[in-house]
Amino acid sequence: MKKLVGLNIGAILALIIFFLVIYYFLLVNDFFSISSIISNAHHLAIKKHLLVLGLLPVYIAAMIFGSAVIATYLGSSIQNRISKAVRNSCSYHKVRAKK
Repeated sequence: MKKLVGLNIGAILALIIFFLVIYYFLLVNDFFSISSIISNAHHLAIKKHLLVLGLLPVYIAAMIFGSAVIATYLGSSIQNRISKAVRNSCSYHKVRAKK
């Protein structure tokens, strides 16, 4: 059976790191956190308050899925660069050993 999605170790590590950063932003940070957005929305007019609270799930989803996309891309590119460097290093040492 063919794998639909192949994650490499670089992508997995990048996903973990990005999710920890997003978790920090959404729950702990003073400016980007959910609680700070809700507390700042209390001072708005009722329509803007409801708009902000209505768009809050979209904000959370965009933060989480956006970080997942960025982490997968960066992790894959880092893994590819490392694997190319290792292959080039191995081929260099094989050519050198034959001489």
